[in-house]
Amino acid sequence: MATARFFVTLAGCVTLVAVGVVVGNASVRDRLIQHVQVAGWIKPITEAAAVVETKAEAAVARAIVVDEKVEAQQRHVTQYLARRYRVADDAVRVLVAAAYDTGRELGLDPLLILAVMAVESSINPLAQSPVGAQGLMQVMTRVHTDKFEPHGGEHAALDPIANIKVGSAILSDLIRRGGSVERGLQLYVGAGNLPDDGGYAARVLNERGRIAVAAAGRVDAAIVAGLRGSLSATGKPAVAQQDVAVPEPSTATQPAGKADKAV
Repeated sequence: MATARFFVTLAGCVTLVAVGVVVGNASVRDRLIQHVQVAGWIKPITEAAAVVETKAEAAVARAIVVDEKVEAQQRHVTQYLARRYRVADDAVRVLVAAAYDTGRELGLDPLLILAVMAVESSINPLAQSPVGAQGLMQVMTRVHTDKFEPHGGEHAALDPIANIKVGSAILSDLIRRGGSVERGLQLYVGAGNLPDDGGYAARVLNERGRIAVAAAGRVDAAIVAGLRGSLSATGKPAVAQQDVAVPEPSTATQPAGKADKAV
């Protein structure tokens, strides 16, 4: 028993001596304090990093879901357009992807872009009109030569991707100028100063409605609707206008006339 008390006393003395050495040695003391402080920082930093990592993983998961949804939409739209206008799937797939990319860049509804392509050229990239309109979106090349310069000049009018980009940029600008999709379409077809557009805007919006039906996975229903003309029989847009992405109107006040005509 006495021996045990001796060793306990000895251990206590050694501890006191060690503490005294640490306290008496400024360098050792500072390092010990720094170690304790760093240890205190590590926990909140680690916890914060874990939270950031969790949020990043969630964001990636959401992005994957969105990408998969967009891919599915594009696949269905491709099927519809290929069947409706009798164009090869592979060719249409490229055009659909380009319309989606361009729409994202411009803040313009890609289905509206595709609808204009369908109405204007029946998805024919080599289409040309007697008045000089060319390509998928029937852009008046001689009027918009400058817009083709970044794509290699006016000869790029028959390049499908260049035509989509230029035609979509013109359409986006006219929608902003006109203040609505319908007015923008009227300006696009060159009916800005005419009493009516001959039903052009309604045809485009009805086709946009059919494409939207296809994008939702109902390709056969969209095909049937197109063949029967059931969505265009009333002459009214098939889709509510809040479903169409409309850029904010600009402050431009220049009146639209024949010089704005894209087709």
